[in-house]
Amino acid sequence: MTDNPRAAENCTWGQRKRFADGKVTVPFSRFLGYDKGEDGNLVVNQEQAAIVRRIYSFFLQGKTPHGIAKILTGDGIPTPSGKKNWRPTVIKSILTNEKYKGDVLLQKSFTVDFLIKKTSKSDS
Repeated sequence: MTDNPRAAENCTWGQRKRFADGKVTVPFSRFLGYDKGEDGNLVVNQEQAAIVRRIYSFFLQGKTPHGIAKILTGDGIPTPSGKKNWRPTVIKSILTNEKYKGDVLLQKSFTVDFLIKKTSKSDS
């Protein structure tokens, strides 16, 4: 963040414009199940999507993130970052990621005072 009020306003305007256009920032290199399309939007990666569906299926069967991680590691499936060993935190992150649910809440927090960099959580 910058101490320049005009730059801060421009940054805020840019974020609101992206939100209004329905554009969500996604770390495509580590977002399992999707690739970045030519237009910049999400495109389903069928091979990776099968892994995501498998993770949710295991969870619905009552398996814990630790148990799911153990299964995926045992099956030799690489993590979103390409590692061999799955960690329960990665599984939990996938299970709780609102983007998979299709219910992304934008502007969870906002800057109350840019000079002191005070932020507040949105009520919605």
